[in-house]
Amino acid sequence: MLALVLCTLALVLCAGATLASSPAERLVLRMRGAEADDNRPTVVTAVAISGDGQRIAAGGDDHHVRIWNAADGVALNNLTAHGDWVRGARFAADGRRLATVSADHTVCLWSLGVGSPELVVRRLAGGALQAVAWRPDGQAVATAGFGDSLRVFDLDAADDAAPEEQGCACEDTRAVAFSPDGRWVAAAGRNGVVRMWDQVASGGPRDLPSDGRRVRALAFSPDGETLAAGGDSPAVRLWRRDRDGFGGVPDELLVRPGKVHSLAFLDERVLAVGDTQNEITLWDAETRAERTVLRGHTGTVAALAVSDDGRRLVSGSFDTTVRVWDLDPANLPVATTAAKTAPKTR
Repeated sequence: MLALVLCTLALVLCAGATLASSPAERLVLRMRGAEADDNRPTVVTAVAISGDGQRIAAGGDDHHVRIWNAADGVALNNLTAHGDWVRGARFAADGRRLATVSADHTVCLWSLGVGSPELVVRRLAGGALQAVAWRPDGQAVATAGFGDSLRVFDLDAADDAAPEEQGCACEDTRAVAFSPDGRWVAAAGRNGVVRMWDQVASGGPRDLPSDGRRVRALAFSPDGETLAAGGDSPAVRLWRRDRDGFGGVPDELLVRPGKVHSLAFLDERVLAVGDTQNEITLWDAETRAERTVLRGHTGTVAALAVSDDGRRLVSGSFDTTVRVWDLDPANLPVATTAAKTAPKTR
């Protein structure tokens, strides 16, 4: 069952609704048990949005993945192939395919074209899974989790074909991301190391500097020039791309007390950071200045996803809600106080 709260910019109250906590917040979707007689709240740990911003997917501890219309919150589908907690979800660039991963050790690929959704691929991936990412060409997905390998599944290969495995040694991998040009894939986890593989040039992986604290989220900027990593460290690290790829001493953003659970770039500069303080902070990754804070969640912001134009942000939380935010990255408020940034150390 799903109770939908529509929060309008005019701040009009409707039955069961609350006032919008931010002028950018437009929808609040409350996750409940999947069965008609099950009204238990569902912790949300995975969200996705199609590139055109029209469809939202979310999953959590009730093992289901739900699809909604992003404009009005109308429920479209309920996907039920997983047998355990859903930890990751991402739409392909075409918006018609969705990849989901779960603690049940499986990655599922769904076709969401005209008609009913179709489960087109379901594969075991060696251990409970935490994260999934599409290669930009849409021909492969990468998964990561409690195993010691990053697995890349070629979707053109036979169903029983073994995935390509890359040794990660990240100790409980929590995050995986492809660069927009598909050249780089990055993964990170408990030991704080961000490991990168060059998909074009030969050679082994590259490990970026670590402070030894768990990384929970990775994100590339849309232009592929910046890689962000966040987790249990008090700073979000930003590596800039150079002629040799990524490396060197990162820039750092000093976030509020708490841990970072989710990251998403709205555009080449604006980075959204979701944390255990129940907030989403929007930062300028170039100036390292805080732009604004989105409030409304009452639990850890566990997942973020953004439309291709950067104007629609979706957040999922331990508070059992999915929130949809309409934003204009080019016209965000400017912080009234100077933002604190971590000094560079060498």
